[in-house]
Amino acid sequence: MKRIIILTVALFAGLFSAGAWSHSMDKGVLLFAQKHLTPETKSLVAQYVGDDITKAEGYLVAQRKANRLLHTEGWHTLHLDSNLQPAAKDDNDALVQIEKALEVMRNRTKHSKSEVSFAIKTVMNLVIDMHNLSNVALEEYPLSGTDFEFMMTKGSARGKGGKKIPYRWKTLWTYRYVSFHAAYSPEMWLEELGVMFGDKRAELSAGTLRDWVGDVGNYSKSVYEHLRKENNLFVHATIHSYDLFHMSCVGKAAYRLAALLNDNLK
Repeated sequence: MKRIIILTVALFAGLFSAGAWSHSMDKGVLLFAQKHLTPETKSLVAQYVGDDITKAEGYLVAQRKANRLLHTEGWHTLHLDSNLQPAAKDDNDALVQIEKALEVMRNRTKHSKSEVSFAIKTVMNLVIDMHNLSNVALEEYPLSGTDFEFMMTKGSARGKGGKKIPYRWKTLWTYRYVSFHAAYSPEMWLEELGVMFGDKRAELSAGTLRDWVGDVGNYSKSVYEHLRKENNLFVHATIHSYDLFHMSCVGKAAYRLAALLNDNLK
């Protein structure tokens, strides 16, 4: 009995590890994007990244922890001004790094294999990151792009009657919604994205990288407007109402990543 209890605790510890949720979903996004690559692009990705595309997940985080090439978390953040236009002043920005990486990919014959590999992995990681609302910094909302504290009601879907507790913004967007699918493997995320967005490829991937930045800025602003209107409080029902919205961001990231790889690895 004691052994069973220990194994059960270990199982749930694995399922409810915040890092594991994010890693599993991100790998699912990479698998979904891979399904929509042209044969030529798929061959080049395999050449520069490897046959198992999911190994590219978390690459930039690992590089930063090893103090190689990346030195700040700003690489993962999309900075937008009050008009929702790119506002980066230096390389410490997701869009800047994506555009630099795409340039390397387009001119890969002038670069080493390791440089091209790094560029492709940069695009894979940062396209996913820029669709995570907690990584979007809007000039009009000073706390945006940071892991600030807000209030939420717990245990009540009837409005503001539930107990108010403090919560972290990055925890909400990076982990909480993924936790609704805590037991999902990357392959299950792949299947879920196919069920939800399998017929929306043209719709979700339409436009250019800069168009997508504007889209991300617009929907991020709408969420921050909601939070401001509610005086920094999200009621329990609001939290759940954004679940489908979160999934749509994931779907956009997957289709847009495929489009970028296809367009820049010709």
